[in-house]
Amino acid sequence: MRKPEDAGSPVSISLPAVIENLPDFIGPVLSLASAYHLDEERKNDLELALEEALVNIFRYAYPDKAGSVGLTCRVEAGHLITLIEDEGLPFSVASASTTDLAADIVKRKIGGLGIHLIKSLMDDVRYRRDGNRNLLELTLSLHPRVVRQ
Repeated sequence: MRKPEDAGSPVSISLPAVIENLPDFIGPVLSLASAYHLDEERKNDLELALEEALVNIFRYAYPDKAGSVGLTCRVEAGHLITLIEDEGLPFSVASASTTDLAADIVKRKIGGLGIHLIKSLMDDVRYRRDGNRNLLELTLSLHPRVVRQ
C-alpha cells in the first residue's frame, strides 16, 4: 500500500506498565491507523485487541515488581504491525488454554477469553520469548475485511 501524503510516522512508546498509561499507548496507534484511512470497524477491533493485550501485561507480567512496556507500530505492505514488548513473566499466546465458548458461562473456566478475542480481531498474532523479553506482534490489514459466505 502506498503511503498517503498525510500519513503519520511510525509509533514508538516506552512507559511504565500501569493502567493509567493505557490511553498513551493506544492513542498514537489509532492516530497512525487513521492516517492510513483504516475504517472505523477495524479501528475498533484494533483498540479492543490492544487494550486486552496491554491490560493483561499490566496485571500479570510484573506481579512482584514495577515494569515497563515498549510498543512500536508501523505500516508495512498494507498491514499495521504493532509489537508489544515487556520483560515480565513469560506468557505464550500459543500455549494459552483454549476457551470453550459453548460451555455454560457459569461453568466456564476462567482465563483464555482475552486471547481468543485478540486472535479473532487481528489478522495475525505472534508471540516469542527473546531472552528475558516477551514479544507480542499483532498484525491488521489496512484493507477492509472480506466476508466469506
